[in-house]
Amino acid sequence: MRPIIGFIGIGIMGSHMAGHLLKAGHKLHIYNRTKEKAENLIEKGAIWHDSVKNVAENAEILITIVGYPADVEKIYFNNDGILQNIKKDSYVIDMTTSDPKLAIMIYQK
Repeated sequence: MRPIIGFIGIGIMGSHMAGHLLKAGHKLHIYNRTKEKAENLIEKGAIWHDSVKNVAENAEILITIVGYPADVEKIYFNNDGILQNIKKDSYVIDMTTSDPKLAIMIYQK
């Protein structure tokens, strides 16, 4: 049985990565600040959510690729963010070009 994957950040790189996951047959829950950028993936079967929290609650593996380190901090550490809402024993993978210290903070939390 395939794990349920969440994907946050449907920009130039994220849309292609998420598209490959869909093409490979994975169930994919997605979020992006602007829904319009995700329409193509929704048409292909991705499940849209209106918040980071909702994606985190539904994912067993969660991949993020957002703009800046401040965006990473916001989506991971806020009360409505990933680490407060993801299921126990899930995996989080941040693909954002970011600060290594931030990756360590996410790992420690």
